[in-house]
Amino acid sequence: MLVSPDNLASKLHDGLKPLYLIHGEETLTKLEAADAIRAAARKAGYSEREHFVVEAHFDWSLVTQSSDNLSLFATQRIVEITINTAKPSVDAAEFLAGIAADPPPDTLFIVILQKLDRAATDSAWFAACDRTGVTIAAPLVERDALPRWVKARLTATGFDASREVIDLICERCEGNLLAAKQEIEKLSLLVKPGKLDVDDVLGAVADVARYDVGELSEAFLRGDLPRYGRVLSGLQAEGEQAPRLSWQLSEDVHALGSIFMARRAGVPMVQALRNARVWGKRQKAMEVATNQIDPRRIATLLKQCATLDAQSKGQAPGDAWLTLGGLAALAHGALAL
Repeated sequence: MLVSPDNLASKLHDGLKPLYLIHGEETLTKLEAADAIRAAARKAGYSEREHFVVEAHFDWSLVTQSSDNLSLFATQRIVEITINTAKPSVDAAEFLAGIAADPPPDTLFIVILQKLDRAATDSAWFAACDRTGVTIAAPLVERDALPRWVKARLTATGFDASREVIDLICERCEGNLLAAKQEIEKLSLLVKPGKLDVDDVLGAVADVARYDVGELSEAFLRGDLPRYGRVLSGLQAEGEQAPRLSWQLSEDVHALGSIFMARRAGVPMVQALRNARVWGKRQKAMEVATNQIDPRRIATLLKQCATLDAQSKGQAPGDAWLTLGGLAALAHGALAL
């Protein structure tokens, strides 16, 4: 049974299943789901807990022996398995399929995995777990969904927040959902429930945002210059290396140039994007860029990228970070050619 994290509490209230499988990239969502299941299990009388951490070459017989040997003092137990490998091994798949087919008595399993690919979620072992128990997906809370998440958390904490307040919290906590939760909890200790204003947030919420190179690329392509500056500063503060950023933005400019040429030749946008090897979320940002960036700027941008590459490697005078800072403005017309 597939259950969303938001509906997990009501499903637990309806009764416990012998197996809960939690998978995905969002650490906080997985932690909270596991906490909720443990709390419901303890309330139902599960008084003993064992936890196994699965790395490469893990001996699954240890879990089997544990499941077969009930305690003399506790008749109900929680067996928690955290699988840290990129994907479940053959032994893991066999074990999970086995307990799904014949769950041990008086035992509740909580299995926590990394993000599963399509092959894993289409597999026989996953289908068996879904039939017998509950599967919970914990995808990343993307930037577009973060304001809704923050608003819901603030409301649950007793705060009435304006969009300006929500945006400020998102800006300071983006890419770090666990920190966002902690900062909202800190607000609840420092500020009385009710109307929440910007000054309250500025005084209490630390800047704990985390970014990656893909977010810099997206801001560059979309022409979101304030965000581009924030992401670039964040990456520099986190110790990111300028050559990697230079390579990514150069790839963006080369791809954009290829798309412009293909479009002039009558190639449909979808095919032009594929030919330029632009995939996933980057496709939408690249489409935005084709409508915002003047094709006549491509040659200048390519020269600037070459300069940036040399600067980032210490092979040309100038500060690569300053050049990076101006590249988006140059692309979108905020700086003259």
